[in-house]
Formats: sequence, C-alpha cells, structure tokens
Amino acid sequence: MADTGPSPPRPEKGTARVPHDAWAISVTSLFSDWSYEMILPVLPFFLTLSLAATPFVVGLVDGAAQFAQSAVQPIAGERWARGPRRRVRGAYGYLTTTISHGLIAIAVSWPQVLVLRVGAWLGRGSRQPVKKAILAGATPSERQGASFGLEQAFDSAGAVLGTATAVTLLMLGGLGEFRTIFAVSVLPGFVAAAVLLIFVQDRAARSAAPGTPRRRTRWSELPRRFRVFLLAEVVFGFGYFSILLALLRVGENLMPSAGGSLVGAIVAALLLYLLYNLLFAGLSYPAGRWADRAPGVGLIALSFVLFAGVDALLIGGTGLLGGVLAFTVAGVQAGLQGVTESAWVAREVPGPLVGPAFGWLGIVQGISVLGGSLLAGGLWTYSSAPLAFAVSGVLAVAGAVTLAPLARRATPNGPLHVSHS
Repeated sequence: MADTGPSPPRPEKGTARVPHDAWAISVTSLFSDWSYEMILPVLPFFLTLSLAATPFVVGLVDGAAQFAQSAVQPIAGERWARGPRRRVRGAYGYLTTTISHGLIAIAVSWPQVLVLRVGAWLGRGSRQPVKKAILAGATPSERQGASFGLEQAFDSAGAVLGTATAVTLLMLGGLGEFRTIFAVSVLPGFVAAAVLLIFVQDRAARSAAPGTPRRRTRWSELPRRFRVFLLAEVVFGFGYFSILLALLRVGENLMPSAGGSLVGAIVAALLLYLLYNLLFAGLSYPAGRWADRAPGVGLIALSFVLFAGVDALLIGGTGLLGGVLAFTVAGVQAGLQGVTESAWVAREVPGPLVGPAFGWLGIVQGISVLGGSLLAGGLWTYSSAPLAFAVSGVLAVAGAVTLAPLARRATPNGPLHVSHS
C-alpha cells in the first residue's frame, strides 16, 4: 500500500467551539453585572432626588469613575494581566467593586458617592485587562469575536437581571428602596468573585515560561494601526457620555406622561434601560460572529454613527416614544461597539502586547469619556440639553471618520495595515 504521508493534525480543542474559560468568564461577568447594574440605573435619580445633585454632578460622578477605571488599566495590563496569579488579582477587583458600591447605601452627600463610585471603578479597571487577557489567551484567533461576544452577551444578561431587580424593589417600596438596592447588590458581586476563582482554569498563564522578566511596554512598541485606532477612540470619547445622563434625560421627559409621579417616571425610565440591556445582550454574540466574518473597523465605525443617532433622538425629547427609540438604538450601538473593538484589538496586537494594549485602550477611553461626560453635563446644566447632545453627535461622527485609514488591507490573507506609499 502506498504511503500517503502523515495524517493531518487534529484541530486543537476549542477551535470548533467557545473554550471553557470563555464560558467561565462569561458567567463571572453575568453575576458582576447583576450586582452593579442594580445600582447604575437608579444612581442618577438617587443623586438628583435624594442628594440634590445637578446633571453636571451626575456627569462628574460617572465620568470620574470611568477615568479611575481607565487610569488603573495600564498598570493592570502590564502587571496583573500576566502571570499565574492573575485570577486572584481579578477576584480582588470584583470584590473592590462590590464592596464600594454596597457602601453607597450609607452615603449622605454626593461627594461621598463620588468617592465610592471611583473606588468601585478602580476595582473594575484592575480586572478588565485580566479578564480580556484570559479570554484572548484561551481562544484561537478565528474565534475571538465569538468568545468576546459570548462574554458581552452574558455581561448584558446580568445587566438585565440587575435592572429587573431594581425595578421590582422600587415598585414594591418606592423611592425609599434606593438604599436597599445598594445593599442587596453585594450578593451577586460576591458570587462573581467566587466563580472566577473556582471555575476559570487559565491554562495559558500557567503554561507560560517561568522567570520571564517584565518591563513596561513602550508606546513605540504598539502597532501603528493600534495607535491610529486610539486616536479615533479619543475623538469619539469626547462625544460620548454616561448612559446615566441618557436615563436622566428620558426620566425628565417622562414626568408629564407619568402624571407627575416620580416613582412612575423612574420605573418607566428603568424599563427603557431594561430594553437597552435586552438588545445589548441579544446582539452581543451575533455581533461577535459578525466581527469574525468582517474583521475590519467597519462595524466599529457603524457603532460610532449609531451613537450620533442616539444623540439626535435625545435632542427631541418626545416623551415615551422618543425614549423607546433612543434606548433601542443605544442597545444596538452598545452591542456592536464593545465586542467589535475587543475582537479587533485581539487580532491586531501581537500576543505578548495584548494585555498592555487593552490597558492603553482603557485609559484612552476613560480620559476621553471623562471629558465627554463633563462636556455633556456642563452644557446641559449651564446651557441646554439639546446643545449638549448636538455637540456629542458631531464628535461621534468625527470619530467614525477618523477610523477611515484603518479600512485598507494589504493582501487578502495578510495582516491589515495602513499603506505608507
């Protein structure tokens, strides 16, 4: 019998499906989001109704939290997203977020809420690169979009559960349940940390060569395309604002249609936020699969343009119908943006630089989103809400245009790059 040569190698386990660690990280994200999404949708109303804060303060509180999250991400990406103990470091981050948010239950002024929100998002920022590095290391290149999409879908499902829990408590107890919501939120947060420690295997970290010296990744080492991508994120970020401001805007618009009932307007706004998270959850995994088939920046640019569409709807402020449309578009936009950005970075950046790259992405997004939230909240407080959302829309479109140089490809099978000719 003629020798037909060696049989082809079997595909590695995990190339045909989402790997074990992606599922475990996804369940962790579900419980984590269940915890803090009980808090986020009611926070702008707690600040304005219970602590006499203005829209500018709402933007400051969430913008400062986003900045804190981003500021710690380069450190987390360089130090904590590497090595065999990164699961433990990630668990510390989940616990910090959970405990800080729970303490809002005893806050009596908005500066105290500011400090606790910053502390919570410092914890979140410390574990975001860890989580993404574990996902990227456990997943073959051709399945990156699917893994990140699955994680984001579970993340959004947790947000649905969190929002539904908050709505239920408000309907049962009224505005007096704000503090109860903050206290109850610690329960799923503790479960998230436990799932990470018990069920995530993280074989990629354990199999890494021991004793590898660590050094800080220089800016010049990051791929040029990634640096152009960060520029687009800055432009878009200064037009981006916290979803809390969108909730506040919709709640304000719903007051007449709710018959002047504060609880009715808040519950209606939270139900729209629930719609947003349902769309976010439902679209995340399909968006990841779509990103695997269309690995360029087109979907990211589309998400930027959709955010401008949300701005246009918030400018109108047409009551319940305007709120439904705004949060529908926002849910689609959020479902596209996060997973397509993560999958693009995971593909474009070489393996050893993935953790630091996600750290850089986090800090760039945080700095610009802080500016965007302050800009939107300031224009709203000291001028008008329509002006705030109009400026945001212009910057969102400009961010999409800035991505244009990254749309070019070198060869059908080669890496994407910007032509230097």
